[in-house]
Amino acid sequence: MNKKKIILSIAGSDNTSGAGIQADIKTCQLLGVFCLNVVTVVTSQGQNKVEDYQLVSKKIIKSQIVTIFSQFKVDAIKIGLLSDVKVAEFIRDFIIKNSINCPVVIDPVFKSTTGTMFYSKQEYKKIFEIFSSIKSIFTPNKSEVELLIENHRYNTINKILKQLFLRYNTPFIVTGIKKNQKIYDYLIKDNQVIEFKSFRVNTKDTHGTGCVFSTSLCVNLAKGFSIESSIEKTKRFLVKRLEKSPDLGIKYGPTF
Repeated sequence: MNKKKIILSIAGSDNTSGAGIQADIKTCQLLGVFCLNVVTVVTSQGQNKVEDYQLVSKKIIKSQIVTIFSQFKVDAIKIGLLSDVKVAEFIRDFIIKNSINCPVVIDPVFKSTTGTMFYSKQEYKKIFEIFSSIKSIFTPNKSEVELLIENHRYNTINKILKQLFLRYNTPFIVTGIKKNQKIYDYLIKDNQVIEFKSFRVNTKDTHGTGCVFSTSLCVNLAKGFSIESSIEKTKRFLVKRLEKSPDLGIKYGPTF
């Protein structure tokens, strides 16, 4: 019997199961790996907005992490929405202290698609600083990147990516840039920019695409694929999921 790969998702809970921990678990199941999880934030949200959210206490978050690593060997870690900067610092320090050597993918959620902000700009930038020290792979979208690079001189994606790499010295994947009928993602690694593209799926059900992308990427890295191959596999997986997205009778539904 082949041992299953184990992914740890540290992220928020979405009561609609479109994004967050719930999307991560579903993604892992479809890709044949086991998903452990640490819940950081509990949200109450619908298709139009986040109605409310509650931060999970640092004590409980720390307990969840310590308990998991006392029992499991984790093959990759995906980090999404965190409760605050102190939790980010704890996770980084825990990884370093315990010599945890596995891919770490950071999907840095600044705000929900419906507009709810979870951090200040300063806190958001600090999270990148914290995790860049352990050579994480970041997967922000273009609007999130623009928060990091508030300089209009960097007006092309190549200039933005090179400035990010200069500042953080760790791989970035800028995701979900729409041009005509295609979706482009851009990787910068070792100061080299690589473009990836796929056809844009005509669907209104795109809730959780960022979570699905980062978790699928995390899974592929855990399976031993290169970052370039992992992005290609992830994009193919996401397109298939969007083509089969369920019609739940709402305007803005989940990817799957």
